[in-house]
Amino acid sequence: MSGFLGGDTDQMRQHGAACAQGAQCIVDTTEAVSAFVDSVPWLGPDAIAFRALWHGTIKPGMLAKADDIRAKGDEITQHADEQDQTSSSSDGSVLDQIRDFIDRYFGPGLSPFPPGGVGSPLTPGVIDALRQGLGDWFTGGGEKGPQEFYGDSGFGSKGQMYGQDRPVGDQLHGRGDLLPGREIDEDFGFLDVHAGANGSAGASATTDPYGNMTGTVGARGSVEVGLDERLNGPFGMGVDASGRLGAEGYAEAGGTIGPDGFSAGGRAGIGAYGETSVKGDGLLGSSSAVTVTGYAGAEAHANGYSHATRNDDGQINGWSTGFDAGAFAGAQVTEKFEATSPGGWFSGSTSISEKAGAGASIAAGQTISTDEISISVGGSLAAELGLGGSTEIALHPNAIVDTFTPGDYNLDDAICDGGSALHSAGDWVNDRMPWNW
Repeated sequence: MSGFLGGDTDQMRQHGAACAQGAQCIVDTTEAVSAFVDSVPWLGPDAIAFRALWHGTIKPGMLAKADDIRAKGDEITQHADEQDQTSSSSDGSVLDQIRDFIDRYFGPGLSPFPPGGVGSPLTPGVIDALRQGLGDWFTGGGEKGPQEFYGDSGFGSKGQMYGQDRPVGDQLHGRGDLLPGREIDEDFGFLDVHAGANGSAGASATTDPYGNMTGTVGARGSVEVGLDERLNGPFGMGVDASGRLGAEGYAEAGGTIGPDGFSAGGRAGIGAYGETSVKGDGLLGSSSAVTVTGYAGAEAHANGYSHATRNDDGQINGWSTGFDAGAFAGAQVTEKFEATSPGGWFSGSTSISEKAGAGASIAAGQTISTDEISISVGGSLAAELGLGGSTEIALHPNAIVDTFTPGDYNLDDAICDGGSALHSAGDWVNDRMPWNW
């Protein structure tokens, strides 16, 4: 079975179960959205056309995809049952090196990163099996670009709709910029005045280069006017300033599932917003910023995620988990303070809000990787910890190592080189000693 050379049968069976769970998640989400579409008090020809599109095309397509994923999962499980020997060769990723080093020299089970399995990074052998069984769906279809999960920067929330390139759905989307281009663009800086609108509706499905498939369904639209400017100073210093006013409405749900993990969420809201921001860039990569945002309207959201992180070279180098949920109706003003130390070693941010209305929220997250070791808390959890508002604190190991090493050699490179050297030395000893490591 050359297509499955190197496959780990335990992980293949676990991924078969993940396919079944993912398929059921698609079915449950589709049925929930269908109920929402039918229950919204929306009348008129647009409502009739949208519901016809949903029930005639989108819903059947999503249910068919769920059936296909479930069938492919059954096929993978069957292949695993037929395979007696597997290969667990490493792909040389940073996370593999860290986990293998800890398991080999300090004992199994001590690694802070999750083992291979449902929602975990997979070995090359398993990915080869998935490529055979699932085709382009689990290989990214030859696309190029960053790792993507629902809830990342390409997906908006209140006050962040205008200018986003990614539509919620492919059935209807468009953008209009009344003032394209920068009014001033010189060596000393630039000034850009913008005004326009954008919107999208329907359903969309994309796959990133690592096989993580993201699906969205819903509708959103916004109008905005604003100003962005920058003044460059010596030695890389400078000041960025921006201001904007806008209004928006949105209702969407989505999720991501793939070899790197999963994410899911939904949000809805309508309101008007205004924002001003000033950021100063200092010496050696330091910076500080203050952003003041005003919002009047109503919104609700809930998101969760657990997935591997990747460095600039596409290698898995850590893990990130978190969630947030909340609802609000009224008006609020939020001040956000951000700072990054020289060299980019440390960073932190704190948000403080004053509200006139009703609402509640909670949020927490953590990342452990060679790029970032961070923790964030918000909403009622931040209040219980005695913090003045939502807070995030992060340490950046790669930036620290890169400061003291020549070129662009960072912690990822050191771990890979050191891990390979240690494994080679261990193998050499194993070949010559009567005991095994």
